[in-house]
Amino acid sequence: MNVQDHAGTTGVMGGGVGRRWMQARDFFVMRAHGGGWHYVLSKVRRIAGRRLPWLGRAIDRTVERLDAFTQRRSQLFDDRHGTETYRRLDVRVTEEALRPDAVWGYGAVNHDFFREIFRSIPGPLTPYAFVDVGSGKGAAVLMAAEFPFRRLIGLELTPALIDIARANVQKFNAATGTKLDPQWVHCDFFKWVLPDEPLLFFFNNPFPEQITLEALVALELAVTAHRHPVLLVFRKAPKTAGDHLHRSPVWKPLRLAPYWRVYASAGAPLTAA
Repeated sequence: MNVQDHAGTTGVMGGGVGRRWMQARDFFVMRAHGGGWHYVLSKVRRIAGRRLPWLGRAIDRTVERLDAFTQRRSQLFDDRHGTETYRRLDVRVTEEALRPDAVWGYGAVNHDFFREIFRSIPGPLTPYAFVDVGSGKGAAVLMAAEFPFRRLIGLELTPALIDIARANVQKFNAATGTKLDPQWVHCDFFKWVLPDEPLLFFFNNPFPEQITLEALVALELAVTAHRHPVLLVFRKAPKTAGDHLHRSPVWKPLRLAPYWRVYASAGAPLTAA
């Protein structure tokens, strides 16, 4: 595969004008669960809600309905497959126990959002290993089975969650008749060594803001020494992380929707094994 299938036509988009055009274009890609409307309403609420309380209340009710629909659809994935992925909980995200931000809330990505993001990625996914950073109970890994990745990897710091993820795979296989066999890696993300193959990293907002920045820097250092192309999919990146990604010479933007973004490694070789 030629890495230009992913990055070659978008390398010029890193500048301000090109980035704004891409953001405007990808706003209309964000359709699942009224995602575009959710974004617009949130912006209007922030700007006009204080001056027009009645408008703020109306927007709040609409956003609550959209959020409730998303929650119902999220639970539907578990209902269909007999899995238990959706229930939220607090988990440790780093081995540095003394950090005040060492604990973070786990929440599974919604299946409709996941499909929307990955169907928007230009170019083939077949050369890539899917890597879910902070895989939790395995929801994203299960959803990634719908796409033609070379293999599936879940990185998770909490052993008990890996046990739940393995059980969820068994239930998913029984419900769907598949033979999904992901690789589960119990490790701190900062200590994981990248395997020698093309990789797609999925960040479903897995860390608190400061650790997110540190994780991006660590990933960029690893990517610059990696001889294969790398894709980065980030859902709900904190503002500081988004600003960092905009400035980083390591990444070329492919998609810049308001609630998710996709990048290709800028320094990748022209071919992927």
